[in-house]
Amino acid sequence: MKKDRAHVFRWRLFVALLFGTLVLAGPLPAQSLLDGTESGAGFLGDGETPWTIQADRLTYDAKTRTYEAEGNVRIASGDRLITSEWAQVNLSERQATLQGNVRIRYGADWLTGQRVIWNLDTETGWVDGGTVYFSDNGFYLTGRNISKRGPSQYHVAQGVITTCDPASPDWSISCRDLDVKVNGMGWAKHSTLRLWKIPVFYTPFAYFPVNRDRQSGFLLPTFGSSNLHGTYYEQPYFWAFRPDMDLTFYANYLEKRGLLGGVEYQIHHNSLGRGAWLFHYLQDQADEQDLADHGYTYQGKERYWLRARHSLELPYGVEGYLDLDFVSDKNFLKEFQSGSAALESTNRTFRRVSRRELLNDETVTARESSLYLLKRGESAVASLDVHYWDQLNRALDETTLQQLPQLRASVVPSPMGSWPLYYSVDSSAVNYWRPEGDTGVRADFLPRLHAPLQVWPYLAVEPSAGLRATFYQVDWQDEDRSSFQSRWVPDFQLEASSRLERVYRFPSTAVQHVIRPEVLYTLVPDVDQDDLPSFDGVDRISKQHAIRYGFSSFWVVKKEVQPEEGEPYSTYREWARLKVSQAYLLDEDVTDPLIETKAGERFSDIDMEVDLTPGRYVTLSYDLLYSPHDQTPTLHDLSLGFRSDRDDALRLTYRYRQDTTIDELIASFHLKILPNLTFSSYYDYSFDKQEVFEQTYSLAYRHGCWGLRFGYREEAEEREVIFALMLVGLGEVGSTFSQEGGMSVEGGF
Repeated sequence: MKKDRAHVFRWRLFVALLFGTLVLAGPLPAQSLLDGTESGAGFLGDGETPWTIQADRLTYDAKTRTYEAEGNVRIASGDRLITSEWAQVNLSERQATLQGNVRIRYGADWLTGQRVIWNLDTETGWVDGGTVYFSDNGFYLTGRNISKRGPSQYHVAQGVITTCDPASPDWSISCRDLDVKVNGMGWAKHSTLRLWKIPVFYTPFAYFPVNRDRQSGFLLPTFGSSNLHGTYYEQPYFWAFRPDMDLTFYANYLEKRGLLGGVEYQIHHNSLGRGAWLFHYLQDQADEQDLADHGYTYQGKERYWLRARHSLELPYGVEGYLDLDFVSDKNFLKEFQSGSAALESTNRTFRRVSRRELLNDETVTARESSLYLLKRGESAVASLDVHYWDQLNRALDETTLQQLPQLRASVVPSPMGSWPLYYSVDSSAVNYWRPEGDTGVRADFLPRLHAPLQVWPYLAVEPSAGLRATFYQVDWQDEDRSSFQSRWVPDFQLEASSRLERVYRFPSTAVQHVIRPEVLYTLVPDVDQDDLPSFDGVDRISKQHAIRYGFSSFWVVKKEVQPEEGEPYSTYREWARLKVSQAYLLDEDVTDPLIETKAGERFSDIDMEVDLTPGRYVTLSYDLLYSPHDQTPTLHDLSLGFRSDRDDALRLTYRYRQDTTIDELIASFHLKILPNLTFSSYYDYSFDKQEVFEQTYSLAYRHGCWGLRFGYREEAEEREVIFALMLVGLGEVGSTFSQEGGMSVEGGF
């Protein structure tokens, strides 16, 4: 009996052990790599999230502290995921050996291969026959062998890099050896650029960016030839020496002129502000006769151009704006119109950094620089403006007037305590200086009292009176005149306006129509100002006695929107605006009226402004001046725009000024012929000269990771044919063929 009981006990123990073994050998749920290991504590990878492992079959060898997984292997920690068909994880070495359809994902980046050895802590390893994807820039990197040597460093043997589908790339760079730094640069040996499978360019060494962030290194060069400069080659080098500052150096070799060097400094600093500073210098080796043959006079050997746009926030809420524009001579901007020293290149930089372009083009000989400080208050504004004009016409240099500096302070209409009155103030103080001619200081004050009255529910009246007091301390070139001068000019204004409105209601929509008639009476008496200096327009306040009348009308559409989720809300859009006005001189003896009238006429032109936005796809703006005396328009400004959901666009602009040569039509057109094929054109035609000022045509094709652009440009006697190849991730490289036979090739990232 005891023997039978022992037999039953042994049988039950055998079944229990067999069942336990089957359970352990069967599929396991997600299990921490810490479980079942006495010394595994601390194996957390990143110090916070433990690694877990899943597989169809999972075993653990306590002696070697090694997991072996087979079938649908999944090793995960936070946003890090490793999948394969087979894996062996050594806890002591923190190393995973993976085989079969290996895929390692860290965030949005991933790596694939057939056989991988990977360190879970350092995120380094070796890949056999793999592909790496960098999500920040869309680059794919494939190679026979890939070794990840650091958090952001890769080495590839017999590698290929592209932004296309790596299985069949439209373009790629193949290389024997490649070192890549994520969000950095790539260094390759024996590299070949291929379009499809066709090799088009080979270089024994290549250094190129594999990111879209700021990274030090050489940029694509510009090279070509022209009759004025000969063969030229410009090589830029970008130095990101701080996260908020960088320098770009330019070396432009000009066959006929020498080395044109340049530097560009950009800053985006929390305390020091944001700006761009550029400087170019040339020790000119030009031949005087060659310059004369091209219509330029010799300006000497020292050629330079300094320009800057800088904005910053100063203590106590003061805003600062610095603009610089100093150039060596009047021909520099005309002679150098390509590369980094070109005016258009500078304006592109300024638009990107500060949205403030250069105020003057290459034809203006007075280059303007200024320092402007501004302090805003709830009802007042104060500013300091230092203005300097660099006069390139040296004959006028000594007599060019400078504002060094100008102080201004203004107070918007503000209540005067409990009185039913408001006051406003405009004031300024300017120091005018120049080497030759009258100089001096002018202080100007214009206080004004306002008395707004609501006479009737539909009539508002506001009389106001001001007294302009101006004082001068003048250093006359003629010593016989008094240095102290003053002027007192009173003025009176009476403004009357009304507001009539009505709301038209429709289902889910309402339209508000407002009409606002206005009348403004202005009186400025005649004041003797013959003894005053003439620095600018403020020094001569002419007699005024006029009335301006008109009306404005606008329509606002309100629409109720019911989203699929959430509460309903309302949208408002101004559908149309119309403004019409005219002025009338009440006195005939006004010699210099502020309103525009013809000689001997008392009625001004009728001014009409129309703005229409009937929908998302149509906009219209039209300004008209019409002469009642000649019964003919004196000004047209028409702008009509159309757009579509496909980003098709058409804009027509017509400009006309009476008694000038401005009578032109400008048309720009952008058509998406196919989802990846677009056509663009620009056309500027002068009706006065009956000729085309400028016309450009461009056809662009985009296919995944690459594109082509063909263009033609014609301006005056200049004609250009443009071809450019765009490779996503590398930028655009193209050629420009000019009418005179020169060629330039440009590229950039």
